[in-house]
Amino acid sequence: MERHRVRLTILLKLLVAFTLPTAVLFAVFAVIAHEVTRRDLEAELGTRLTAVASAAATQIRGGLLAELSPGDEQHLLHASTRRKLAEIAGATGVARLYIFDRAFSSRADTEPDIPIGAEYYHAQLDRQEIARVFERGEAVSSILFEGLDGRLYKAGYAPIYASDRDRRIVLAIGADAPATFFDRLADLRRSLLYYGVGAILAMMAIAVLVAALITRPVRHLAAAAERIGRGDLAAPIRRTSRDEIGFLAETMDQMRVELRARDQRMQEMLSGIAHEVRNPLGGIELFAGILRDELPAGDERRAHVDRIEREVGYLKTVVAEFLDYARRPEPVLGPVALAPLVEQVCDVEAAEAAAVGVTLAREVPDGLGCLGDPVQLRRAIHNLVRNAIQAAAAAEPPRRVTVSARQAGGRIELAVHNDGPAIPDQVRARLFEPFFTTREKGTGLGLAFVHEIAADHGGAIEVDSADGRGTTFTLALRPPA
Repeated sequence: MERHRVRLTILLKLLVAFTLPTAVLFAVFAVIAHEVTRRDLEAELGTRLTAVASAAATQIRGGLLAELSPGDEQHLLHASTRRKLAEIAGATGVARLYIFDRAFSSRADTEPDIPIGAEYYHAQLDRQEIARVFERGEAVSSILFEGLDGRLYKAGYAPIYASDRDRRIVLAIGADAPATFFDRLADLRRSLLYYGVGAILAMMAIAVLVAALITRPVRHLAAAAERIGRGDLAAPIRRTSRDEIGFLAETMDQMRVELRARDQRMQEMLSGIAHEVRNPLGGIELFAGILRDELPAGDERRAHVDRIEREVGYLKTVVAEFLDYARRPEPVLGPVALAPLVEQVCDVEAAEAAAVGVTLAREVPDGLGCLGDPVQLRRAIHNLVRNAIQAAAAAEPPRRVTVSARQAGGRIELAVHNDGPAIPDQVRARLFEPFFTTREKGTGLGLAFVHEIAADHGGAIEVDSADGRGTTFTLALRPPA
């Protein structure tokens, strides 16, 4: 679960690192591209309209047209001017052409219902631009404005001279056309949206790929670290890349080799110490037996001999535990029936339980088995049951130790429960450390031995302890294949 969470965290960070800058940069690019395109298209429309207006102005006799008054709509000059404007509008595709004077009064218009003298209010909005037309003779374009049909329009203006010889500016001509480029801008926006979504999806795919490339070796290293933590120092850690992760793998493998060498040296030291201690103990035990035989029955010195023999027996147990811890072989895994195994352990411990007033019960269903080494599992269960009996002996009657087993999901759980006092938190944190013990006499190797046996079996040892509930050690094992 922790590795899965780490992988998701790395993936999330990469998604943010790849996707967010891409989205921001593409959004900035899209806004700039849209605005530049809009300005260019608007400028292009304005240039086209001013060109149309300038071309149409050359076809108009401004001096004569300026003399027409309201009511002269039927004048031949007015009719011919409207006809020319209509032809130019049809040829160029503009929506409307109209001629007006400095007072923004109409002189001719392609719209049939606009009489001479009608005031162009929309043209007055472009008063500054039109002033340049009359004063400087420039062809200019307007800003966008909304027409009566609700569409956006743009106008181009050009000066009309009195005649070819008289270069006085007497009138101005306007050419209106809808801003159809907004349709092209809408297409551009859709295209930018599609490309943006595509770019973000591509970045997300790249982020997922990069996350997989990064987390795969990280997961391998995490699995290797867990093996080392369980004491499995035999499997080497392969370097799968030449980058920093590969360097980390190489460093971890060097650490594994050094830990394995140190572990071997420690085991050799423990074994050597145990052998050196065992030989004098054998001599002490032998001479204590001789001394017992030489003392007559009822001699008070026999109590001292009994004390010597008890202490020698304890030391022999300690030496045996040291040797077992130092020489523990690799487990030979196979199907193991739990009910007979638990029964054997309980039969051995029944006498000690009865001696301290503890009831020893077992609740292991027949046919339930696990994958394990029966010799090492018997040792682990034996240590758990012995510790449980000692803990229960400190409780108020009725004292009880229960050994149970069940299948929970994909694992087999063997639990040893006692009604003794709760284990303090500071002690619980160090329960499985070698040589840690709270008893006056004890090596502190029993639970450490159980922990290593569980790890070698691909399982785990868990503890639950609280006031009023007692303490339960649960050995989690794999089911038989």
